[in-house]
Formats: sequence, structure tokens, C-alpha cells
Amino acid sequence: MEAHVKAFMSGDPVSVDPDASALEAFERMWEHGIRHLPVCDAERRVVGVLSIEDMRATLPFPISLRRALAPGEREAAREWRVGEIMSHAPETLGPDQSLAEAAERMAEHRIGCLPIVDEGGRLAGLLSETDVLWALATSLGLRRTDERRGREADLAALVAELERERERIRARLERRQAGERELEQTDRELPLDSAERGADQTEIEAARTLDEMALRRLTAIDHALDRASQKLLGVCERCGGPIPVPRLRALPGATACIACARER
Repeated sequence: MEAHVKAFMSGDPVSVDPDASALEAFERMWEHGIRHLPVCDAERRVVGVLSIEDMRATLPFPISLRRALAPGEREAAREWRVGEIMSHAPETLGPDQSLAEAAERMAEHRIGCLPIVDEGGRLAGLLSETDVLWALATSLGLRRTDERRGREADLAALVAELERERERIRARLERRQAGERELEQTDRELPLDSAERGADQTEIEAARTLDEMALRRLTAIDHALDRASQKLLGVCERCGGPIPVPRLRALPGATACIACARER
């Protein structure tokens, strides 16, 4: 069966704005340990790609992802815009195109990554040299035990993190509700002027709005933990592929990967 790009691409990749500074771009690369950044406009359409090699060719000092920039280097990097040093109108592919075509395109143009875009040219994922090598390893029947173990460990850590967050949210809601009951009791027992009563009511309404958001987060966390108990957390219900852990951390209730969510 022919392998497709979306099975091996990195979903929800880190990107940067063309008006951002080279300093901001480097800090994102350094923070995430990546060598390429898709450059997107306000509509998330891909307009370029910035690589660590582009940075090295432009900035007047050595660039390495193994060290942070010195104060003087940070000032120099701040003077450059991403749009000035990126590769414009880069090669792109759709998520349903073949992995063989992606590898051929990367080899032909000697590029280290391919932004994966939807029909509107909006960023849907990123396919790197490492992703292609993993695909090759899979096609050759090589085991990916270490990667699977790493993902299992990441998911286990996420579950523990969500359980702690659930307890924090529940405790905060209980404290907040107790405080509101106390405030209402005080309001009944002590006469307050209209200004004081209005301030109290404003505080209560603001807290209730926050409570509503917390309750929605709590529902999403409960759903995620239920899926984890069924060994389904992180598995896309539509294509069966993995849902990135950062997406699950932001949206615990997510049941679809980025590509499938966009298709929906």
C-alpha cells in the first residue's frame, strides 16, 4: 500500500510570521530543537520557509541550536526580519500526496523539509528529512520501538499532568463557590450601599465566567482520561494516526489529528 505524506508528517508545526525578527525565529528553533520554520501570513497560508542554514548565511556571528545567543548577538538578530532572509514561495505538498513524491521533491531541490498545505495553501503539517527516514525505516520493516516507547512515556506523562490539573480545577471551583456563598451571606446580613453591591456583583459575574471556562476544560480532561483508560488517547478516530501530544495538552478532548480536523 502506497504511503501518504499525512501518515508521517508532523502535525501542528511551529511557524513564524514574515514580519517577526530573526531573533524571534531563532528562539523558536532553539526552544523546540528544530531546524526549519514554515513562514505563514495572517491567514496561515505558507509564504516561505526559514532554515537554520538561512540564519547562518545571514547573521554575522556563529549560529548553533546548542547555545543561546549572547546579548550583542540578540541585538543584531533583532534587526533582521524573517521575510528578508527566508526562502520565498517554497515547495509544498498536500497531505494526501505520496511519500515517494515528497522524497523525490526534497532530493531534487535539495531541501530539508516540505510544508504540507491544504487546498487553500494553509499550513497543515511539516515533513522533514527525519520524517522521511522514519518512513523508510518502516517500509524496510525496521522496528520503531524506541519511538513508540517515547510516545507511550509522553502520553503517560500527559495523563498524570491532566489528572493533577483536574484536581486543581476542582479544588479552585470548590473554593470559589464557597467564597461566593460567604459573600452572599454577608450581603444578606450587612447592609451595603449600591456602589458596594455593584462591585460585589461584578466580581461574582467575572468569577462565574471563569468557572464556565474551567468547567468546559474539566469536561475535556475527563473525556481524555476516559479515552486513556481505553488505550485510545492520542489515536485519531478518523485515520487511526497519532494525535500530537502538544495538541492533546491544549485540547484534551481532541479525537482527531490536525489533518483530519481540517478536512472535517
